[in-house]
Amino acid sequence: MRISTAGLYQQGLASLMRRETDAAKTQQQLTTGNKLARAADDPAGAAQAQRLDHALGRLAEYGKSAGLLQGRLEAQEAALSDATDYLDRARELTVQANTGTISAEDRKIIAAEIRHLRASLLDVANRGDGNGRALFAGQRDGVTPFSQAGGVVAYNGDDGRNRVDVAPGLAVADTDPGSDIFMRVATGDGVIRGTPGSANTGTGVMQSTRVTDSAAWAGRNLTLEFTSPTDWRVMDGTTVVGSGTYAPGDAVDIAGVQTRLTGSPAAGDSFALQPSPRRDVFATLQSLADALEAPATTPTQKATLANALAGSLSDIASAQEHFVGVRASTGSRLASIDQSADDRAESTVTLKATLSGLRDVDMAEAASRLSLQLTAIEAAQKTVVRVQSLSLFDKL
Repeated sequence: MRISTAGLYQQGLASLMRRETDAAKTQQQLTTGNKLARAADDPAGAAQAQRLDHALGRLAEYGKSAGLLQGRLEAQEAALSDATDYLDRARELTVQANTGTISAEDRKIIAAEIRHLRASLLDVANRGDGNGRALFAGQRDGVTPFSQAGGVVAYNGDDGRNRVDVAPGLAVADTDPGSDIFMRVATGDGVIRGTPGSANTGTGVMQSTRVTDSAAWAGRNLTLEFTSPTDWRVMDGTTVVGSGTYAPGDAVDIAGVQTRLTGSPAAGDSFALQPSPRRDVFATLQSLADALEAPATTPTQKATLANALAGSLSDIASAQEHFVGVRASTGSRLASIDQSADDRAESTVTLKATLSGLRDVDMAEAASRLSLQLTAIEAAQKTVVRVQSLSLFDKL
């Protein structure tokens, strides 16, 4: 084998450069704390680390979405709480107005407060989330959900509801559309409602109406008619399904429905017994205020007012229960968001631990390795110096 002086120089220099490169790499790892500075260092590990980075990024995005959704749902819960408070006050005023000693002027004052409560409720329905979006417009943006014309409230949103991803495999519904919350509210007791005929001339007042046998009633539209002040019959369309005699305070119990009346109905008076219709809560308060402002001097007018107040009490109670149900649904969604935060936190810890095992430098091991590499460089440098001092002429 022939060994040239140039070859010895090159071999020593190459060895020294390799050792310096290794030491520089270790120093970089100690400085950055990352042992995957280049994909070439560990192609499989780098690919896995990149996938973990993407997974952590998705979890962060889920967290941002969950935070925005939580703010909207908390705003909805607060709005429903305010709406319930307004209905509580309206119910108190209705009970107060239903006493026999209250004057016409007092009723007008109560009606004015009812109208104020209605306006406040409309403000709640148009409330925003603080980020430029309406709470109760459904999936429509840039609209005022509710508008009013001629005392009638119209809904300008839609019935849609967004679903927001808050964790892998978990989507939570956004705020409820205003049509579901404010516009389609059950009346009566939520099952059946009794309504006096608008042409009644007697003093009959409906105290209560309820279903006693759902199968016998079967959701039919029935009509209680008085053929005389003491005789009644119940009609299903044109078919008579029952009849009897009446005394004030009696309960008419027929076809699975029981209704209790006071006062003295006149011949020809009627009372509709029908499945609870749905209407907007604003109309309920509007009709209540109108009834309070109407004259109530004659016995028939007083009976009309008493029927209106009794119906309003049951309608307001149903609206309160409706709001409570929506608030319960809102609370369950907020609980899901809280649970998703815990799930995301656990997943984040797991992913970061795995990523740390792939990417993070063991400082103690790297420092020890660097010390060894520096020692090797020093030895290599001395070797190169020794080799450089040698010459084939020394052998002549």
